[in-house]
Order: sequence, then C-alpha cells, then structure tokens
Amino acid sequence: MNLPIAFSSAPLGHQVMGVDIAAGVSDEQFKAIEDAFNRYGVIVLRNQKLTPEQHVAFSRRFGPTERYGIATYLLPGYPEIFVVSNVVENGKPIGMADAGRAWHSDMCYVPNPPRCSLLYALEVPRDENGEPLGDTCFGSTQAAYDALSPEMKKTIDGLRVRNSYAASVERKRKLQRDHSQMSQEERLKVQAKFPDVLHPLVRVHPFTGRKCLYLSQGMSIEIEGWSREASQELIGELLAHMVKPEFVYRHRWCEGDLVIWDNCSSIHLAIADFGAGQRRRMHRTTILSPASAAQGIAA
Repeated sequence: MNLPIAFSSAPLGHQVMGVDIAAGVSDEQFKAIEDAFNRYGVIVLRNQKLTPEQHVAFSRRFGPTERYGIATYLLPGYPEIFVVSNVVENGKPIGMADAGRAWHSDMCYVPNPPRCSLLYALEVPRDENGEPLGDTCFGSTQAAYDALSPEMKKTIDGLRVRNSYAASVERKRKLQRDHSQMSQEERLKVQAKFPDVLHPLVRVHPFTGRKCLYLSQGMSIEIEGWSREASQELIGELLAHMVKPEFVYRHRWCEGDLVIWDNCSSIHLAIADFGAGQRRRMHRTTILSPASAAQGIAA
C-alpha cells in the first residue's frame, strides 16, 4: 500500500498523508508508514488527536517501549510517556523544560540506544503574532555519511566513540541550563546509572544497512585510543559536517503533530526561542533497539 508523501527539501522530515491514528491504522497502512520511516529517518504525521493510550499503542507497533531514566518526568499513569514541557503546576515542573538543546541522538549513552522516538505536540508556544516557536531541527546522519570523502570514510572506519551522560550533565551545569530541580544526591544516582559507553562512530542501520555517523554534541567526548585533543578535533569536524543545511530539516510545530525520528539515521536539536510564559507541552515515547527488544527489556 502506498500512502501519499509531501516531501521536504531535505533528505528527511517528509509528511506522510492520509493517516488518522485515532481512527485506526491497518496493517497495510502501518507497513507503508514504517517503510517510509526506515527509508527517510524522520517522518511527520499531522492533525492527530491522540489520547495517551492511543499514543502508546501506536508506538508499540514499532517495538517495545523504553522508559526514560528520570521518573520525575514520566506522565502519571503512563510510565511509557516522557513529558517535555516548561509548564509548572503546584510549584513543580510537569516535564523537562530544556530537553534536546544540543545536537544529539536520544540516549546515546546506553549500551543499546533506542530505535526511535515519537513526539506528539499538545501545546505549542507562539509569538505575539501567533507564529509557532520552539522548532526542532533534524539532521540526516546517513546522508551526511554518504557525502564524506573516501579519505574520511577510510579514516573513521572501525573507530569507536565514548559517549558520556555525565559530560552532558556537566555541560548543562556550566551553561546554567540545568532546571531539573533534582537534588545533588539524585543527580549522582542518575549519573551512576549511566556510565560512559563506547559505540561505533559509524553505525550500520539495523533495518536498511545504510551507514550512519553516530555522534552527539556534548556527549560524544573522545575517540577510543586517541588523545582528547585529536578526538575533539575530529568530533567537531564531523558534527559540523552533519548539520550542514543540505542535511537538515527544520520542523515548525503545530498542535496535533506527531514526529517520528530514527535514533541511528538522524540527530536533532530543539530551538529554545520561547519564554517561560509561552506554554510548551509534548509527550514522547521511545522504542527499544532491536538488540534490547531481543533481550526482553521493555517498559
């Protein structure tokens, strides 16, 4: 079954048309959605009206769900849903306000990073003219790899990169962007839960076989066997290449958007151009990697 697709000007971020998740998605429709997702890495389903139950149920068609590591930000009654929001209720944030403000792949600091994430927009901040704020940018790591020179591909073949959750926490602290309201004890517990991990700098996509660059800003800290200085030089060069305009799609959110991104073939960045008084509320589910799913790890 072929579903109509409205293509963006980038290698990813294409809108799959004619889908109403709440009304039901047939097996044939889902196969077309999944095929487009695997091929492009980021797809958009607009004008959805989802309950948390429907969001979780649709997500699980991609695989078992993963729970976010900080329980404070999980939707009450729905531990599969991570809340991204700047809304404060009864003096406490209902979600993580500053999620994703550096180019990254979700949970790159775990041994088996998740397959994909599904982010659903409930409230979108707007400026005084009613224009949406808080865009999200997505970069195609597979298109970026394909565009490398043969010499660079040879240089990076077989290298492994160290990804560090602790480094991301320290980066936020230095930028004075840690609004988690966690105590120092809670923060140390979370960091201990996620020790540094090594991943291939070039990952092979488990469904398509395409090669993808795998780096995250502020979390990819060094190349195995390289000096810190040489590591940072190569990581910086590759990250700058990965986010060139020709590889990037910028999504302007509307309420009802469901954006699905692949955590191997894309990286993303949230634009922080709105204030505390401009409400933003989104629900995210995350799907286990095939390796984790095979081990029976699920929410």
